[in-house]
Amino acid sequence: MLSPIMLLLLPQAAQVVRCPQIGSVASVPTLDKIGKREIVGYGWNGTACYYDRADYPMPAVRFREPTNEINNLHQKEKGDWKKVSIDEKKALYRASFCQTFAEMQAPIGEFKKHFGVGLPFG
Repeated sequence: MLSPIMLLLLPQAAQVVRCPQIGSVASVPTLDKIGKREIVGYGWNGTACYYDRADYPMPAVRFREPTNEINNLHQKEKGDWKKVSIDEKKALYRASFCQTFAEMQAPIGEFKKHFGVGLPFG
């Protein structure tokens, strides 16, 4: 006999599809949101989403959708890396990731807001 919780989840289970690239499960709305971006991994929570995290540096999908330029660079990177220029390597990186580790860990100045709110009460 199924528990009441399982009975509630059965309709949602019908909307789940398997991602053949990685073998994980992603819901149909999630696949609609990522568009044509390539699924390249499992992700930090098992869903096909993109989020920059320093503690889990490999998102499940690429940051940008593939273009002809990016596809040509992907073909070029399969060859000799000495033939790939620095700018092309940077373009490949930015196609897969939004921020570098330095950009993720840079201070955002949020302390100013907290200091400004706390100063009148101190």
